Amino acid sequence: MPRKEGSIGRVERQNENYIKHATSERTGICKTCGKPFAQIFRPSKGGDGQGEYTHFETCGACRMAVASGYRKVTIPYSPHPAQQSIHKSTARFKLLNCGNRFGKDLCSIAEGVIKFLEMESEERSIDVNPPVLWWIIAPSMTYARQNWRDLKKLLPKEIVYNLSLSNLTIETINGGIIEVHSADDPESLVGVGLDIATVTEAPRIRDLDVVWANLRQRLDSPGRGPGGKGGIALLNGTPKGKTFFSKLLKMGDKTSSIYSPEYETFHFTTWDNPYMAAKRYTIVGKDALGNDITFEQSIKMGMTEARYRQDYLAEELATVDSVFPNYERVLVKPPTECQTAEQKNLFWSEWEQPEPFEIYTIGYDPASKGDGKPLVIRNSHGKVVKIDHMARLGWDAQWDKIAVYSALYNGASVNFGQTGLGETIGSQLRKRGLTVNPINEQGGNKEKLVEDFALIVEQGWCSIPWSIEVENQMKDYISVNRDGRSTQYRNATDGGHDDIVSALYFCFADFQIPILNLPWVGLMGSIEKET
Repeated sequence: MPRKEGSIGRVERQNENYIKHATSERTGICKTCGKPFAQIFRPSKGGDGQGEYTHFETCGACRMAVASGYRKVTIPYSPHPAQQSIHKSTARFKLLNCGNRFGKDLCSIAEGVIKFLEMESEERSIDVNPPVLWWIIAPSMTYARQNWRDLKKLLPKEIVYNLSLSNLTIETINGGIIEVHSADDPESLVGVGLDIATVTEAPRIRDLDVVWANLRQRLDSPGRGPGGKGGIALLNGTPKGKTFFSKLLKMGDKTSSIYSPEYETFHFTTWDNPYMAAKRYTIVGKDALGNDITFEQSIKMGMTEARYRQDYLAEELATVDSVFPNYERVLVKPPTECQTAEQKNLFWSEWEQPEPFEIYTIGYDPASKGDGKPLVIRNSHGKVVKIDHMARLGWDAQWDKIAVYSALYNGASVNFGQTGLGETIGSQLRKRGLTVNPINEQGGNKEKLVEDFALIVEQGWCSIPWSIEVENQMKDYISVNRDGRSTQYRNATDGGHDDIVSALYFCFADFQIPILNLPWVGLMGSIEKET
């Protein structure tokens, strides 16, 4: 039946209906083909649930058509063999432990670009919004801007729809979004699901454990990652002592007890970069004796051996930031002739025997929960005679046990950490007849406590019974200078405790450093000249 003059067809009515009900935020009408299409919601970088919709003027199909040769785009990146091995890995989470100038940042951004382009070509559910989301996270904005420069260099310009220099954000023609973030505030790294997370210089991120926990939740969002099987991540860095990154590296190490098949760890030195390898043994000059100096030797001459091994060989060395680098010299083990368990028990029984008239001090790190609330007892010569973890004891049981030890060791006084319950702890110990010395760790007090005990250990003025717990805590206890002014101390191993170390520095807080006896050189006097 012929249409009446002035009437419109079904398609036109449908389009009018779309136009009538579409909002400028959620829906658009393609200026090229005239078809309606859904705009893409872009969440704010603050992770507060806020955001805005894209403002595309054409639909995805038309945008793709404009980007001729999109599926054949290339990026200006030629990976060297070591980098190629990283790209070939199918692990979901890749961990790069690399020396300086290996090319880890460029490799990481290139990996992200490759995976981003692959996922942009996938057919995705409308519920996955934005279609592809990639976050690049750096320790600070200084590092973030370097990542931003690498990203702009590698991402094909023909797929870029919008670029924001102020927000360090790129929107692509197919609705994908790439954002560069600083990890200064880990709690801001939450929000919608992530397809890719790239974390650069991970060991330098202050709260990497919190950052990774937040990112992992985002990566596990439904429909994200290649084929919708889960978001992927690449974390890189040059070691900086022992950090949470150390644990992640173990999760990608097949020989580790905490290995997870989702992770894969790569360890490369500076010299695994062919460009740096070519320079390694080149002669850069001669020393004062006329001997040749290579490029590598010149580098090593300007730093300690430990720093070279960390920065160039990518070795994780707690000694670089270690508070007790020579802890082994003060740890005591039974002599080699003690072979049986009975002989070892006899050795420690004799070691712990109280001496008449000796003065003893108890160091106590109070805690109401957890497995350890350690107690340390020393004599006036720095000999630690007893370490008791007081595992799973409540407050009253702890205080009763301390009273028993005090009585056993000649009325030993108690040095303990002044916590929020400091007055209560002190009064409870006094009620049991003990002499107490509450110690405040606030401000710079803890720094002095730690440094004084570190001097005692370094000079060998103490002896401490060995146990695996004591060794691990002293070995992994590091200093961290966060703001250029204050120094903080912690156990470098994730989940590692430092309660024994705390009890030790409380115990030695009032230790009298041994008097140094200088050799006798006789009486000294003036010599008068005869007249």
